Amino acid sequence: MSELYNTDILRLTTRIPHQARLDAADFTVVKTSRVCGSRLTADAVVQNGVITAFGQEVKACALGQAAAAIVGEHVVGLTESELSGVADQFRIMIKTGEANFPEKWSKLALLAPVKDHPGRQGSVMLPFQVLEQIFTDAGKLATNETVAGKASESVA
Repeated sequence: MSELYNTDILRLTTRIPHQARLDAADFTVVKTSRVCGSRLTADAVVQNGVITAFGQEVKACALGQAAAAIVGEHVVGLTESELSGVADQFRIMIKTGEANFPEKWSKLALLAPVKDHPGRQGSVMLPFQVLEQIFTDAGKLATNETVAGKASESVA
């Protein structure tokens, strides 16, 4: 397990951006990993399909914190299309170990050793699951579908 908890990963746990929750969020999503209990609560403002403000509360292991830190570096300005591509590639990486990200997202490759530790995969997926839900809720709101309040919570 030492390859999982290397210096780069541990350094990221001290640099999680957007740790203040938003007072006036368009959407709030809470996701919890069923396997390990890691939890990520996120608030977002979405305008014209782009996240313009973001806040998160991360209660996760070092790996979950590192994933939240890396994703948090790029969350403001993120579109659903960009998220979809990165999230799909991340899912492939944690199953196969193959990291093939655009330069902007290259730090995600630090989490490749998670492939050998299925019990840790739920935690590192939380930032992606939260953001996917935010965009889903934003899309429903944009098409006037019912969104259960402005908050959604689930166990993944």
